[in-house]
Amino acid sequence: MKKSFLTAMLASTILAAGVAAPAALAQQEGAAMQQPAPVDSADVTDEQITAYITASQGVNMIAQSYQPQLEAAEDQEAAMAIQQEAEQQMITVVEQAGLTVDEYNSIVAGSQSDPELAERINAEAATMTGQPQ
Repeated sequence: MKKSFLTAMLASTILAAGVAAPAALAQQEGAAMQQPAPVDSADVTDEQITAYITASQGVNMIAQSYQPQLEAAEDQEAAMAIQQEAEQQMITVVEQAGLTVDEYNSIVAGSQSDPELAERINAEAATMTGQPQ
């Protein structure tokens, strides 16, 4: 399978799950999905930031773990089945972290448009991993 197809499949998996995806991948995929309304830093609690970081780490791990399966998929139908499985796991991870998919997406959008929110997320992530800021 072509690498660009795999990238598009992974991007659509993330988009279909309603979780974070780079804007470039969304545009590459030609997705007509509506972007969630970004939240301001003041509207996001510390607990939501912690939940977002936990969910984001899980989503990234799932995306990485499914990449080899997508590369090995024999055809588009097999790739779609893999994509749907990954999508369900991503949704579960987000919800287990304590956020709805909409909340997660709003925080993603907010972190891209609000430098203060992005800094709060980065600072908390550094604290959670024990890294200096």
